[in-house]
Amino acid sequence: MAKPATKQQLIDYCFRKLGAPVLEINVDDDQVDDLVDDAIQLFNERHFDGVERMYLKYKITQGDIDRGIGAEVSGEQTVNGTTGIGIVTTTTTSTNIPGYGTTTTNFYENSNFLQIPESIVGVNKIFKFDSSSISGSMFSIKYQLFLNDLYYFNSVELLQYSMTKTRLEDIDFLLTPEAQIRFNQRQDRLYMDIDWGSQEVGNFLVLDCHRALDPETFNQVYNDYFVKLYLTALIKRQWGQNLIKFRGVKLPGGLELNGREIYDDAERDLERIKEKMMLEYELPPLDFIGWWSMALNPFFLQGSQSEQRLVQSLINEQLKIYGVEVTYIPRKFVRKQTIIKEVQSSAFDDNFLLEAYLNTYEGYSGQGDIMTKFGVSLRDEVTLTISRERFEDFISPFLESDDDYELASRPREGDIIFFPLGARLFEVKFVEHEEPFYQLGKNYVYQLKCELFEYEDEVIDTGIDIIDSQLEDVGYISTLQLIGTGTTATATAQLTTLNKGYIREIILNNDGSGYRSTPNVAISTAPFGAGNFDATAVAITTTRAGLFSIDRIVLTNAGAGYTEAPLVTISGGGGVGAAATAAVEQSNFGIIDFVITNNGVGYASTPTVSIVGTSTSPASAEVNLLADNTISDILLKNAGIGYTVAPTVTIANPSLVSGVGNFERGEVVKGMSSGIEARVKEWDTDTKILKISNVGIGTTQAAFIPGETIQATESTFFTVGLTTVATIGVTTTLITGINTSGIVLNQELNQVEFGQTIVVGTGATVTSIGAGQINISILSLNTTGVTTTISVGSTVFSNYALDFFNEENQDTTFESNDILESEADDILDFSEGNPFGTF
Repeated sequence: MAKPATKQQLIDYCFRKLGAPVLEINVDDDQVDDLVDDAIQLFNERHFDGVERMYLKYKITQGDIDRGIGAEVSGEQTVNGTTGIGIVTTTTTSTNIPGYGTTTTNFYENSNFLQIPESIVGVNKIFKFDSSSISGSMFSIKYQLFLNDLYYFNSVELLQYSMTKTRLEDIDFLLTPEAQIRFNQRQDRLYMDIDWGSQEVGNFLVLDCHRALDPETFNQVYNDYFVKLYLTALIKRQWGQNLIKFRGVKLPGGLELNGREIYDDAERDLERIKEKMMLEYELPPLDFIGWWSMALNPFFLQGSQSEQRLVQSLINEQLKIYGVEVTYIPRKFVRKQTIIKEVQSSAFDDNFLLEAYLNTYEGYSGQGDIMTKFGVSLRDEVTLTISRERFEDFISPFLESDDDYELASRPREGDIIFFPLGARLFEVKFVEHEEPFYQLGKNYVYQLKCELFEYEDEVIDTGIDIIDSQLEDVGYISTLQLIGTGTTATATAQLTTLNKGYIREIILNNDGSGYRSTPNVAISTAPFGAGNFDATAVAITTTRAGLFSIDRIVLTNAGAGYTEAPLVTISGGGGVGAAATAAVEQSNFGIIDFVITNNGVGYASTPTVSIVGTSTSPASAEVNLLADNTISDILLKNAGIGYTVAPTVTIANPSLVSGVGNFERGEVVKGMSSGIEARVKEWDTDTKILKISNVGIGTTQAAFIPGETIQATESTFFTVGLTTVATIGVTTTLITGINTSGIVLNQELNQVEFGQTIVVGTGATVTSIGAGQINISILSLNTTGVTTTISVGSTVFSNYALDFFNEENQDTTFESNDILESEADDILDFSEGNPFGTF
C-alpha cells in the first residue's frame, strides 16, 4: 500500500522499498518492531510535525498546596523546612577527614510538582489569571486607557498610546513575573517554583505545552515522508548488521554476501536523512523548556516558521519576475575508478528548467578572453542565485531516485547550467549556501559560482537540441566512412584456346630479407610464334618489424607458348635472397587471365573468389582491392589444369549490400565484429560520414575493423515486407478487409497514420491471422473507423558497413604538428651539418 495507515502497512512499505518480495530481507520481526519504535520516537522528539501545541487545564487540589508548602503531617512534630508533606531528604557522608572524622550533610527538597501525562514532550509556560492593577479587571489601567483616551480616536496619538502601553506591560512584567517552572520529559514532572501558600483550591492552571502524536490515534503519522524514509534506512542498516558475520561466504554461482556494504550504505542514508531533518524539520530545543532558561528575549521572535515561509515565497516570486530561465543539468557518474575513486566518465542526460537571478548583471565576470600558447581561452564566469526551496522540492526528489547521483539534497559542484542569453554552458564550481547569512534563522537561496564549461568527453544527451548541439564539434572526434549501397563485382575467365604452354603457378623458394618496398617480378619471354605471349606476375609482400618480405607471387597473366620453365627474376625493393620458379603446363589448357565486367562497390575488405568448372585440377585466384573499395583485377594463384570450357567466376558479395536508417546525435553505435562502442557526434546522410567520440566505450579493442557492420543501439529502420489496404475499427486490436497473403505471425506493423492522426502506434505485432482479418498486439488509437494503407515487415537497428576508420581527430585546430614541422624545415636547418661546408 503506497499510503500506509497502520504499523504493519508501514513495515510492508519499507520492505518493498528494500526489494521485497523479490529479495529476502533478513531482519527479525522483533527487530523491526524495535526499529519502528525508534523511528516514531525520533519523529515525536525532533520533527515539528511529530508534536502538536496544546493547552492543558489543571485544577489545583489541597494536596498540591500541601506538597508545595511542605505542610505539617497530622500527629507528627514538624520541624520547619525539614519535615512535612512531600519533603524529600537526601543525606551525604564525606570521606574521613584527618583530625576531624566524617561529616554528614542533609539536603531537603519540596515535592512541588505536578505529574504530567507521558505524551507531553515540552512545556513552554503557565498562563496566569490575576487581577493586577495594570492588566486585570475593569479598574485596571489598560481598561481605563481604552475607556477614556481612545473613546475618541483623535484624542490621543497612536504612537503615544503604543509607547504608554509598552511601558505599562514592562511594569506589569516586573511586578507580577511569569511563574517559574522546571520540566524534564524523562521525569514527566512539572516543578513550579511559586508561592503555593497563596494558591486557592479549585483554581485552574493552563499549561502551554507540546504533545507527541500517537500514531495509533493519528494514523497519518505512518504515512509521513520522514518516517517512511528513516525507517527504511534503519531496517536496511539492521539487515546489513545481520549479514556482516556472513561476510566472505560464497553462494552457488560465485556470489558473495556483503553485509558491510549494505550497512555502510544505510549509515550514509541515515546521515543524509538526519541532516535534512535537522536543517528543515527539527524544532529548536528552546521551544520545549521554560522561558527562564532562554538566552534571548522570549517575547521577540527570531524568525517564526510563518515568517520564514513568507520570506521564501517573496524570494521565489522575485526570482520568477526578475530572473532568467536556465536549464539545470546534473552530472551523473557513469564509471568510477575503484581504487582512488577517480571519475573516469560522466554523463549529462537529465534537465530541469529553473529560474535564476543573474548577480553579474553588468556582464560576464572572470578573466575574460586571454591569449595562451594553445590559442584564445575564454574564462568567462557568472554567479546565479536560485531558490533553495524550488531546488529541494522540484529537483532533489528526482535525483534521489537515481543511484548515479551521489548528492541530491543540494546543487553539486560539477553540474552544468545552460545559460540561454548567450546559449552557453557553465559548470558549477562552488555552491555558496550561507549567503545571505541566516536571515530570520534560515537560508533561502543557493549562490552558484560558475565558469565556462570545458568539455572533457562527457556525454551530453539531454534531449534538447539547442543544448546537445553546443558541443557537437568539440572534443576528440574520429570519423567512420560508411558504405550506403554495395554492388557485387563480376568477372569472366579467359582460357588458352590456341597454344598450350602456360604458367600454372609460381613457386616461391626463398622469401628473401631486408626489403623496404615491394620488389619487381620479371618472367622471361615466351618463344616467338603465332598465339604465343609473355606471362606477367607481381609479388605480394608481408611486413614484420617494419621490414618487407615476400609472402607469395601471383600471376596477372599466365602467358602461352612456353616450351620450358621460364626464368623468374626478383629485383628492387632494397632486399636480397628471394627466389622463385615457374611451373609450366604443356599438355592441357587452363585459365590465363580474367576480364572484370563489374568492379563492384562497397568492398571494405578483400572478398573471396570461387572458380567452378570441369577440370583436372581446379584453379584458384584472389582479387586486388583498390582504396575506393572496388576491385581492379583478379590475380591467379593457380591457373588450373584441363579446362575446355571457361569456368564460372563468382566474387563474394560486399559485407553489407545495403545500409539502412539514420543515427541520432548522442546515441551509442557498436561495431558488430570488434565490439567497440562509440558515441555519435554527427551523421551526414549524403556522404555517409559518421563522426564519433568516446571510442572504445565497451571494449579494450584499439580500433574499428574495416568491413564490419556499424549498428545503432537506439535508432531503428522499418523494412517493409508488403503493403495492403485495411479497415481499422475504433480502439480495437482487430483489422479487417485485408489480404492476408504473405503475412505471418509476429510480423510488425509500421506506424499507421490517417491524415495527421496516428491510428496504430509503433511496436504492434501480428498475434493471429484469420480469413481477411488479423489481430494485433496493441489497441488502435482512432476514435472513428478508418480504411487506410498499412505496411507489414520488420524493424532493425540502423546499420551500415564500415569502409574505413580514421582515428585521427579531424576537427581540432591544434593538431597541426606535421604542417608546423614541414614549414620549420624550410626555415631552420635540422641536419646538424656544418653550414660553412667541410674542409
